[in-house]
Amino acid sequence: MKKILILLTLLCPVCLFAQTPRELMQHGNEAYGKSDFVGAANAYNAILDAGYVSADLYYNLGNAYYRQEEYGLAILNYERALRLKPNFRDARQNLQLANTKTEDEITQLPEIFIVQWARSLTSWFSPMGWRVVLLVLLAVLAALVVVIFLSQEYVWRKRSLIGSIFVVVLLLLALACAIASSVRANQHNQAIVTAPMIVVKSSPESGSVDKLILHEGTKVGIDETLGDWHKIHIADGNTGWVSTDEVTVI
Repeated sequence: MKKILILLTLLCPVCLFAQTPRELMQHGNEAYGKSDFVGAANAYNAILDAGYVSADLYYNLGNAYYRQEEYGLAILNYERALRLKPNFRDARQNLQLANTKTEDEITQLPEIFIVQWARSLTSWFSPMGWRVVLLVLLAVLAALVVVIFLSQEYVWRKRSLIGSIFVVVLLLLALACAIASSVRANQHNQAIVTAPMIVVKSSPESGSVDKLILHEGTKVGIDETLGDWHKIHIADGNTGWVSTDEVTVI
């Protein structure tokens, strides 16, 4: 009997990979519903290993890790979900909840208001959402231009001209947001500490001076990579070097 159980355990990942992404998602959701959070995480990870990515998938995986009290991995996947879908309210709420489980209390450096406003604005839609906004604005602009050239009434031509100027301004703003959103979605310069505890070094050497200690779930920015080391910074402005296997890129 023991041999059979061992064989089934070894074959389980193979069975997962043999399923389609839709079947794996269903399997993961069913496992999650039965409180088999390890099985759910395995199914969701199998979908990712097959090359399929979505905000909902990362969100589900984050929930499965959260239920296992793997808060670093939960935060990592919520962040990945928000990178693809910035206005994902459930993922943001769960991320905030997961962040309360972390040990490090880091004071955020104050940001200029215009930077905060710009980040908030670009987070309204995903890159695809901003593309849709651009297409809608272009269609509206085209309609206004048609009215300007074809309308026989001066009042409508004047209104259309004013409207077209306003739409052009919105179009340029939406274009800037679309570019910023796309750049952010494709940047991989942030990471989550996934080791229980790491020591940040003053230089990319194991024998260098210890600068500070970080714990699982802390978000860091990656400034540069040198071999097996990342130069990182945290929200309070502190910088240092950590091993690449101690953090996972978002």
